[in-house]
Amino acid sequence: MLMRNHSDKELVRRFQRGDDAAFALFSERHRDRLYRLASVWLGDRELAQDAVQEAFLRSYTGLGQFRFRAAPSTWLIRVCRNVCLELNRRQPRGTDADAVAELPAADVREADLPAYLNQALAALPARQRDVVVLRLLEELSVRDTAAVMGCREGTVKAHLAKASANLRTLLEAWGIDKEQIEER
Repeated sequence: MLMRNHSDKELVRRFQRGDDAAFALFSERHRDRLYRLASVWLGDRELAQDAVQEAFLRSYTGLGQFRFRAAPSTWLIRVCRNVCLELNRRQPRGTDADAVAELPAADVREADLPAYLNQALAALPARQRDVVVLRLLEELSVRDTAAVMGCREGTVKAHLAKASANLRTLLEAWGIDKEQIEER
């Protein structure tokens, strides 16, 4: 049986028994997802590549002690998030107000909508942004999102509700209505 057909749990168990090829496959399987997340969390593609590399280095040493209380992919996303949080503390991005100020209110063309959505997402407080990215973009469950963020499921739901209201308010201020967003 090819290792590519193994689940993440099986790959982690094989790695824990000394099979480095299992870790390589596990890493390859999740590299693109971590890069997408790190790019959002850091706002810089080069820094995101560094963060993903660091997350894999940390996971290589940490997976030996992994106890399967969460899915391996959820644990790996949490490792990546922690790396990104550390990098953001060392190299803070511009303020959320700076991101919002870059875009004018008024006639939003269909082609411009992704830029407005990205800027609106960047303007959210970090925890709200994390919930939106994990729940809506990466489609993690509420439980897995809570595990990644290290909080309760109710907190995830509260952050998502607040983020939705904040996004709606900001997009409406730019003249973007609900129908334009739902069409995307």
